[in-house]
Amino acid sequence: MRSNSRHVLLLLAVSACTPDEGATTDASTGTTGETTSTSTSTGEDTTTTTTDAPTTGEPGTTTTSSTTGEAGYCWGFDVDAPAPFLALYDYQHAELAEGVTLPLECGGQGSWMFGLYPEFGGYEPTGDSVVFDLTVDVDGYDINPAGHFFSGEVYYYVGCDDVLGGVLGVVPIIPPDELPDPAVLDGLTAKVHVELDAGGQLVSFDATMPLSAPPELTEDGCMFL
Repeated sequence: MRSNSRHVLLLLAVSACTPDEGATTDASTGTTGETTSTSTSTGEDTTTTTTDAPTTGEPGTTTTSSTTGEAGYCWGFDVDAPAPFLALYDYQHAELAEGVTLPLECGGQGSWMFGLYPEFGGYEPTGDSVVFDLTVDVDGYDINPAGHFFSGEVYYYVGCDDVLGGVLGVVPIIPPDELPDPAVLDGLTAKVHVELDAGGQLVSFDATMPLSAPPELTEDGCMFL
């Protein structure tokens, strides 16, 4: 079982959950990559998730380095964007924003998750992984040790190498272990806050979104594929 009470290294395999290109969004506005703020440590016990080891296969998105002209970054990262930005999508590539439904999905690792699929960049990362800081609150289900539905750091791989094992292309929101059936979340709303240090500038995403977790989806369980 997963635990939001300790730092957990989740190597997820979600090749079946990468966004479908061409799907449309049900909101006319997206996130902004220009929000600047100051982050203060609260000392809360949070979860650390990692997506920094990709599965086999071709990376979903490749960008080129403006200095070398060679493929440098993948999985939604655009190093050559004119300014730091962050946009998030669901697994059907519908852009997420205020009031847009966030769907539950069965990750290839065998765990239910609400997947956030980012497109971001506009800066030079210091390595082949970046860190997203998440806080998600759902009324009545803020039951992890930090008093949230989900909270913690998610390490996200932006390299282009083929490495066996793990997940890539998604920032997963994992329901708490104590939740008996994620279908109880269907129709509730989640307050989602995401932060990213984009080369010294903080970019963020904030939205209150309805959750979709229909019983007909969850009744057969989520199993490792």
